[in-house]
Amino acid sequence: MDSPFSEYLDSGYNPSDAEIPLIKALIQQKVDDLDGIDKEIKEIENSLAALKARRKANKIFIRKHGALIAPIKRLPPDILSTVFLACLPVIESTEAAMTPNHPAVVISQVSRQWRQLAFDTPLLWARIQLILPYVNCDPYYPPYYPANDEPDVSSEVASLFDSVVQRLFNTTTIWLARSKGCPLSIFMEASEGASGGFIPSQLKTLEGSILVGLGKLVDLLLNESKRWEQVRFKIALTSNNPTSQLDRLLLLTPQDVPILRKASIVINPFDAPEGPLDPSLGLEPTKVWDGVKMGIIHGQALRSLTLACPKAATKLKVLQVNWAGLTELSLRPYVWGPSGRRGGSHLTADEALTLLRLCPNLKRCSLAIGNGTIPWETPPTIWNPTPPPVAPPQDRPVCRLPHLHSLALREDSRADSLASALDLPSLRSFTQNCSIFWPRPPPEGSIPHYSYPEEERWQSEIPLVEWVQRFGHTITTIDFKHVGVPQHAVEKCLEDLPNLISLTIRSPFSESWNSSLPWGVASACDSFLERLTPKVIEDGDTVTVTPGFLCPRLEDLSLNSFLDSVPVQLVFNEASVLELLTGRVKASMKTVAEVSRVSKLRYVSIGFVKPRAMDIQQELSRRGLNPEGFVGEWSYPAPPRPRSYLQTPHINDSTMDELLVSDSYMYD
Repeated sequence: MDSPFSEYLDSGYNPSDAEIPLIKALIQQKVDDLDGIDKEIKEIENSLAALKARRKANKIFIRKHGALIAPIKRLPPDILSTVFLACLPVIESTEAAMTPNHPAVVISQVSRQWRQLAFDTPLLWARIQLILPYVNCDPYYPPYYPANDEPDVSSEVASLFDSVVQRLFNTTTIWLARSKGCPLSIFMEASEGASGGFIPSQLKTLEGSILVGLGKLVDLLLNESKRWEQVRFKIALTSNNPTSQLDRLLLLTPQDVPILRKASIVINPFDAPEGPLDPSLGLEPTKVWDGVKMGIIHGQALRSLTLACPKAATKLKVLQVNWAGLTELSLRPYVWGPSGRRGGSHLTADEALTLLRLCPNLKRCSLAIGNGTIPWETPPTIWNPTPPPVAPPQDRPVCRLPHLHSLALREDSRADSLASALDLPSLRSFTQNCSIFWPRPPPEGSIPHYSYPEEERWQSEIPLVEWVQRFGHTITTIDFKHVGVPQHAVEKCLEDLPNLISLTIRSPFSESWNSSLPWGVASACDSFLERLTPKVIEDGDTVTVTPGFLCPRLEDLSLNSFLDSVPVQLVFNEASVLELLTGRVKASMKTVAEVSRVSKLRYVSIGFVKPRAMDIQQELSRRGLNPEGFVGEWSYPAPPRPRSYLQTPHINDSTMDELLVSDSYMYD
């Protein structure tokens, strides 16, 4: 701005007495100008605020009037109720908890019309989830004896447990009423015991309170047993306990559950021994569970059955299941007491065949098979892992299951294979999970020494071989875990799977471990990816795919193994993964002759040796290869940790809320 004093500004000039009034007059003039500017700004701001208010009002007007003609309001009630049902989560998920956040409750609070329609849709309320906390005052503390002036901790915990039970009781009562006469799906997870830092007298009082609370909920469910269509019980209890409440759920008669179609029963027995189930040592808990009759699964309508409980409770002479009516069957290892270790193999091979012959209509089956002397998840033996040979099985009559399309087996490495005794013309999906063992490779340059003739075969063959040889022409999906399997053995199996569409390997190869390397450090298995990579020769418009690679029809590939219990993981280098994807994309293009064209990859999940330096999918796009619909997931192992089978217990803070902990170790 112009000023007669411009040349003196920002200097040390000292104005004279005559100049001071002139300077003050100039200042006052600008102060007056500033006041005017402030008034103009205020007017503009007021105008802007008014415009914003008008804009907001118009947006609200548009939104509310647009809602009047929203397409969902034009849906007929039957279609809208179907949409409501599609919002329901899986019954075992946390979103299915009967709380104000449950989708059915949220839907009923949108509008008066939706609320009424929600109440008129009883299937919306027909899924009952009851998850009770496991009362555990840290089990790693010794019993605590309070002083006379200290409160009784068990009474406070019991009061808190009672409040949880009462809330579940009230909510379940409302859900059952709103479900009207619809078939029910029930998921219940509960324990009858308490453990940890309670003195014996307090523990007995607390367990009594738990039984009373469970009794209220069990009574509520039993009153509606004729409506049970699907049940899943994950319960911890003691056998032959006259005060037990949870076993009342199992001891119903077929008349009590006339429409029960699907049952899953997982039991954690408190009285099981904390040791291997070795019959020679007399440790198998057969007596305490012998004769337990689970009448709930004896109904004629039952089509799907899952059991994970002591073997003595699942003897065929005790179970009067309608085996011929089953289309799905799963017998899994159970869990031993508070340690959380799994029980031994559920069936021997002969017992499994006897059972399968009773189930001619099975479509899906999952069994745990072995001789029962090795508990599942026993830490692997690094230095001498090879088991003694199994006696060859006697000639067995072939069991034909014409409808079985999915078979999953948990086998210990000594189990004789069922493959030769089964006829499965419809088998498409096969899963095999073998108990962990790790054959330590001999030092470089040395000759392997075998203790007996069969040991060499155990080191080089895998249980998957016989299954592939017998059913490889029909299998389209393979999922297996056999830690320490030789890579060449896996490649030999894949050569006999010409129609394989989905491949999942959950365990590392024995070649990955160099015994001189630290625990957790592995060499990449890039040579395996090379066998899966087609070699493409491009000559102008002619594209040729060289034969000899594995799995030409492969669409889904998952090669991930991040297990704490093994010395290395199944990992690969980025360059090899990129070559695999590049080769597969090029070999699947329409320019390739149909006779040699491979299937398009839809999903790939692979572990890398180290964090990625490049974006795989961006690199494919840069090369002009952007497969439509392709999904890739990449991961890498955590830094190596010292090897130990003894895990440090996690000590909780001594807060009242943490005295009620729902521990996952209770269940399978």
